Amino acid sequence: MKIRSNTPRLLFLLFWMTGLSLVHSQIGVGTATPQGAVDLEGGNYGLLFPRVALNGTTDTTTITNPNGGPPVAGTVVFNTQNTTTGSNDVQIGIYAFDGSSWMAQFTREDYTIYKQTGGCQRAAIQEGTPLTYSTGNAISGLVDQLFIPEFSGRYRIEVKTNFGAGKIEDFTTGDESVISLATSEGAFFFKLQGAGGIDINPDSASYDYQEGWSYTHSYSSENDRDGTSIESYNIPHHATLVYYLYLIGGETYTFNLRHKTVTGQTYFQNNGVSGDGMGHIGHDLPCSVEFQFIGD
Repeated sequence: MKIRSNTPRLLFLLFWMTGLSLVHSQIGVGTATPQGAVDLEGGNYGLLFPRVALNGTTDTTTITNPNGGPPVAGTVVFNTQNTTTGSNDVQIGIYAFDGSSWMAQFTREDYTIYKQTGGCQRAAIQEGTPLTYSTGNAISGLVDQLFIPEFSGRYRIEVKTNFGAGKIEDFTTGDESVISLATSEGAFFFKLQGAGGIDINPDSASYDYQEGWSYTHSYSSENDRDGTSIESYNIPHHATLVYYLYLIGGETYTFNLRHKTVTGQTYFQNNGVSGDGMGHIGHDLPCSVEFQFIGD
């Protein structure tokens, strides 16, 4: 009897839905006057996308096409998990399928800069010793620093350094030799290690920028031609290392920046090991290490 009593209502509902589709070609939810193909009026409620746990941006099996095969372009879901496989990773948020991969529909920004602290750091010339990372001088504020990326994907890592020589001795005499000029030379070393096989290790190579080496030098001069001698020092030599690396979100990456100068000792005051003859690291502009997320 229940079936019979509900039959007219079911027929009316089907007739009404068919008529709505034929006459209006629109669907209204919460409104009798839809102003688009689909018009949602939810008051204090929102639209809930299908919630799924994608295995990566190339996952075509978790969500399928009801008519068979992979999802079609334009399919939208809310992904509920972060993956850390090191390739094609996804983060929690809305994704749309473009026909071949899932594209994040939310802004992903991650930028962190670490700067040298404590102002200008003096550096002695260590002539006659190996130019190696392990014997280099640690740069304040950039020692055993930890970076934890918010997302998995490619990061642009930029290492900025600057070094200025100290004061030189007045080692020239005579009418035609009134300008003293000398340079101190060495290297900065950047070390980075962490998940995903990231291992930039300056101790594993020599003068290899891919392994964190950055050659540096700086000139100082003294000019006795004028009544009062003119000195030039502290003028920095700027150098930059840039890496594009795939980092894994939530993992910890440890980095260090060091410096060492090994040439020019006899030409600088106090042999470049103390006082004004020592070099300058980050005299006016601190050395820095920047991490910026740039995409998958």
